[in-house]
Amino acid sequence: MTNENAKKNSFFNRSVSLGNAIVLGGIVLLFGLGIGAASSPLRNYVTQKITCIAPSGDLSKKDFSLYWEVYTILRDKYVDPSKLDAGKLFYGSIKGLVESLGDSPTVFFDPKETEEYKKSQSGTYSGIGAELDSINKSGVVVAPFDGSPAAQAGLEPQDIIIEVDGVTTHNKTLLEVVSKIRGEAGTKVKLTIVRPRENNKKYELEITRGSVNAPSMARGENVGNIAVVKISRFTESTLTEWVSRWNVIASGIATEYNNGKVTGLVIDLRNNPGGYFDAAVILAGDFLPKGTIIAYQREKSGDDETFPTATEPRLKDISVTILVNGSSASASEIFAGAMQYYKRATIIGEKTYGKGTAQIVLPVSDGSSLHVTVSKWLLPSKEWLNPDNPIIPNKEVDFNYEQKAKGVDNQMDEAIKELKK
Repeated sequence: MTNENAKKNSFFNRSVSLGNAIVLGGIVLLFGLGIGAASSPLRNYVTQKITCIAPSGDLSKKDFSLYWEVYTILRDKYVDPSKLDAGKLFYGSIKGLVESLGDSPTVFFDPKETEEYKKSQSGTYSGIGAELDSINKSGVVVAPFDGSPAAQAGLEPQDIIIEVDGVTTHNKTLLEVVSKIRGEAGTKVKLTIVRPRENNKKYELEITRGSVNAPSMARGENVGNIAVVKISRFTESTLTEWVSRWNVIASGIATEYNNGKVTGLVIDLRNNPGGYFDAAVILAGDFLPKGTIIAYQREKSGDDETFPTATEPRLKDISVTILVNGSSASASEIFAGAMQYYKRATIIGEKTYGKGTAQIVLPVSDGSSLHVTVSKWLLPSKEWLNPDNPIIPNKEVDFNYEQKAKGVDNQMDEAIKELKK
C-alpha cells in the first residue's frame, strides 16, 4: 500500500487476523542515547541496527545516561542473565516509548512483526478465522469471520482469551498469543475464554484450524422484497478489488430495484472493523448525491480536509437500514454516521466502537515499521468520532444470544421489519 492510501486508511491499527501472527506496533525512534555508557551487547546492538536521529522537542534534550544506568544495573544484578537479550531489550524500550502515548492504534512493529502484518493483508490464510484486538493488554475477539472454524466452534465477539493450549496469556504480547493460535490447516488449538456478557463465565473451545477465506462482503438471499448485504470489512488485497466486489453487488441490486423485485436494502456492518477509508466514501457515493461530504479529516495543524462523494448514486431511492454493534469500527462507522446524518438510512443495533483516528504506516531502516496516528475523523456534523462519541443507532436493539441458538437473528428481523413499514 502506498503512503497516500495508508493515510486514508482508518483501521490500520490494532486488529490481528488469527493465523497470521501480527502484533501492531509503533516506530523505531531512539532519541540519541548517550554514548558515555560502558560498552555492552545492547549498546552494540543499538549502534549496529539504528542510526539515531534526535527529533525536535524537549525529549531530545534529555540526559539519556539514565537509560544506560538502568540497563547497567539489569546487566550486573538481574538474577537470570539469559533473559538479557539485546534485541528484546532494544525493541522493548521502543515499544515502551510508543505505548507511553496511551494511543493504542499508534504502535511499533519490529521486523518480524512487520512481515507478519504484511501477510495479514491477504484475505486467504491458514488459521481459525477471527479478528483479535489488544485491550488492556488482553487478547479480545473483535469478531470471528462468517463460516470460519472460530465461528463454528462458538467463539463470539468480546470473548477474552486467557489460555491457549493450557498456557496462560497473562503478560504475553499480542504477537505471542496469536503465534500460539495460528497453525496449519487440520491441526487443533484449544482456547480458554471468559465471556463478559455472561459475568465472565469460562469456556474451553477446541478449534480445528482451516484454510480461511475471508471475503469482504457477500450478498445474502432476499427476504421477500428486501435485499441483504453483509459487509465484513472494508479491505481486500487492494482497494480496487474491494470496489470491484461492491460494483457487482450494487449493479445487481439496482437492476432488481428498477424491475420492482427489490424495494429495500439491509446493510449489515456488525463486527466490521473497518479498512480503507476510501471504500466508505465510495460506498456512500451509491446512496447520496454527488458532492455530499462524508467526513472531515482533521490534521495536527487543526486544518480540516473534506471528503465528498465523487459519483452519481446508483441506489439513490432505495430504502436502507444499517445494522451495527460494538465491533463496528472505523470506516464502517464513517459510512453509517454519514448515512444517519443525512437521514438516508435508519441505523439499528448497538452503539459502535468509536474509532475515529487515521494512521499512516512508516517503514524504518531496519525493516521495522511505525503505525502512527496522524489525524482525526470527523462526522459530517464535524463531531469527532471516538469511544465517548460513537454512532448511536436510531433504534437500539441488543442482540439476543438465546434466540441466536435457535437460529433467529433478532436484530436482522428488526431491520427487515423497519423496511416493511
